[in-house]
Amino acid sequence: MADRRGPRRPPATNEEQAKLRAQALHRDGMPFQMAMAVAHGRLDLSSALETMAKKDRAERLEREHGLGRALATQVAMGQLDLEIVLRRRRLRDHREQNRDRSWLEVGKAVRLGLNGGDTVDGTPLEVGAYAVKLATREGERELHKLAIHYAHDPADWKSIKKAMRRDKAVADQKLQPVTLPQDRYGCSDKRLFNYVDTGVDVTVCMLSGELVKGRVLWFSRYEFTLQVRGGAEIGVFRHALQRVTS
Repeated sequence: MADRRGPRRPPATNEEQAKLRAQALHRDGMPFQMAMAVAHGRLDLSSALETMAKKDRAERLEREHGLGRALATQVAMGQLDLEIVLRRRRLRDHREQNRDRSWLEVGKAVRLGLNGGDTVDGTPLEVGAYAVKLATREGERELHKLAIHYAHDPADWKSIKKAMRRDKAVADQKLQPVTLPQDRYGCSDKRLFNYVDTGVDVTVCMLSGELVKGRVLWFSRYEFTLQVRGGAEIGVFRHALQRVTS
């Protein structure tokens, strides 16, 4: 009796089997070229899935954190720590936003604490690279910036006075302003930003022995601002630092 089932289909070749497997992997979301590499044995399936997971994570990092493709890929691959990357960006942004910020603004009344412990109230008329000209009750007065230790709103004098102490041992040394930046007490942007970022309280001691404790709100090239208990703010000039502790 004749066979009515018709001619038998020849078995699939290795190439056809690989193509069918690649198509199945591609339908499940794997890029076709990667699926072909897996199907032909050139790439391990677990490695391919891991690569896909890292790519997905990199794309998510781009969307959620605005990272560039290269940076997001490095984070996704474990070559960079995400928190370190984000902290560096926050530091960069803080520098850019506050680079030229200062308590010495023309037309803005301010109380200045000077080397030696004296204070002066005035309104800046001119602010140069090295000196500031003030309008005071006694008339115009010019001060070299190195003589200025701190600044605050004159209306906050009670809160600042209450928050300020004195390190007698430092005061007795009668330390003078240091002209060369490399010879001054070092407090880097990175260190100051860590104080800003964590919100930790720090205690600042200035060359004349003034001690003040508070939270660092912002820093610029030459100054930083502390918020003391009660909410008042005081600007500290970086050249006037004797030490900073947390």
